[in-house]
Amino acid sequence: MGETFGARRHPLRPIVAIVAVSSVVMAAMQAIPEAWQHLLRYDRPAVGAGEWWRLLSGNFVHLDWAHLALNLAGLWLGTWLFGADRSPRQWLAATLLTATTTGVGLWLFSPSVLWCVGLSGVLHGLMIVGFGGWALAGDRLALGLLGLVAAKMAWEQAGGDMPWAASLAGGRVITDAHVWGAIGGAAFLAVATVWKGRVARL
Repeated sequence: MGETFGARRHPLRPIVAIVAVSSVVMAAMQAIPEAWQHLLRYDRPAVGAGEWWRLLSGNFVHLDWAHLALNLAGLWLGTWLFGADRSPRQWLAATLLTATTTGVGLWLFSPSVLWCVGLSGVLHGLMIVGFGGWALAGDRLALGLLGLVAAKMAWEQAGGDMPWAASLAGGRVITDAHVWGAIGGAAFLAVATVWKGRVARL
């Protein structure tokens, strides 16, 4: 599947350790009282009142344990597929950027979304980084996979929610978050491509 798939250019163990710690932290956040979780979720009125941390923290709390398990499954699958393609610092930077664009995108451009939780925006952004990296390395199949991700988001924006998504997530899926996270992933990929030498040293 192209040059990058299976080509371990960075040690996988450090990113696995980071993802493992992150999984434990998100599980701990799910275990705290629901009222405390509400202090962390993206909440439009609360952000408007100055609680800006919610733009980031909302990505890492979830509706319930099933929602958390679904997102963690996606995170671990992405780690297996893409983890060794970039350094842990690059992945941390990509995660921070996609989380930020998800929250800020909802705030600036999705006024109808009053609250949102979950990692799906970040996961869509990291898919763009992962498949985009393969595509830039000459993997034609990765171009097709990027096309599928784009088609999925276009379908969702047209009102065609995936029939299984809400039942798996345990509630309404905020598909706008997928778009803003993907834009963050594309921005990271663009910067990483333009300043390839500097980013490679991260």
